[in-house]
Amino acid sequence: MLAASQLRGLLANQAARPGEVVSVESTDSARGGSLTAGPLGRLVEGSGAPVSQLKPSGQLPFALDGRPTDVQEAERRLARELRRESAGTDALMARWVDRRLSWRISLRLARTAITPNQVTLANTALGLLSAWLFSLPSYWPRLIAALMFLVSVTFDGVDGELARLKMVESPWGARLDVLTDNLVHVAIFAGIMTGCYRASGSPAYIYLFAIPLGGFGLCALTTWRATRANGEQTERFIAQVERVSGRDFAYLLVVLALLDRIYYFAWGTAFGTYIFALVMWWMTTTRYGQSELERQPAQARRRQGAV
Repeated sequence: MLAASQLRGLLANQAARPGEVVSVESTDSARGGSLTAGPLGRLVEGSGAPVSQLKPSGQLPFALDGRPTDVQEAERRLARELRRESAGTDALMARWVDRRLSWRISLRLARTAITPNQVTLANTALGLLSAWLFSLPSYWPRLIAALMFLVSVTFDGVDGELARLKMVESPWGARLDVLTDNLVHVAIFAGIMTGCYRASGSPAYIYLFAIPLGGFGLCALTTWRATRANGEQTERFIAQVERVSGRDFAYLLVVLALLDRIYYFAWGTAFGTYIFALVMWWMTTTRYGQSELERQPAQARRRQGAV
């Protein structure tokens, strides 16, 4: 049992050492297996020990060696490894709190017939319900909304983890996750603005609600442009969006709801969306321009080079 990132890392290390054999031993106590890469001739002939022995990262690879507990232990290690692999794209609280819970949930769901897209849609419904509660002017509904949104944030990582555990990852699933996340974000912000207006009666929140619409529109446009790129470019774009659009603000919402100061978030969000939208615009413009060049026929590119 191994993670795809470990296999990529092994092949990359071997590519940097042409002619050598590179190996990683399994992490189980019996050291029951290994991953090895190198020239086919040396691998077939078994000519000596590997030149380079790499240290395993995390709790994988794990060799299933006929022990009674092998399958359950391998599943548990694979699920825990998802937390380490996502560390590069997770925000701080997501890495240290959300993932500690989500991998356990994902492991249990992986043993059921529930699909990742079903988890995405259920989590979207939870986020929309939270947005509706935010629109109510009373203290307790908004506090419950903040807590529900925090639960939604924790479950937001489950669909991706479940897809990897069930080996059903797809570009469509990744795009659905990004699109539904944006939908929930818009609904949450709209609910907060509505609740602040209903609680205060100030017409300022009507104008304040209109301000971030341009930022949300620009975010939607950049996401649409990214989906027109090739698969590799789209995956890289989605990974970068996840890195800069972490949902750690859910923890801030809980604190502000406890203090009955949700309107602080409303004012900050109105102008912060433009900063985020500009970052996304720069990211997608860079990636989209590259993908356009890649779609050009090779002959046309040679003519451009000649010119």
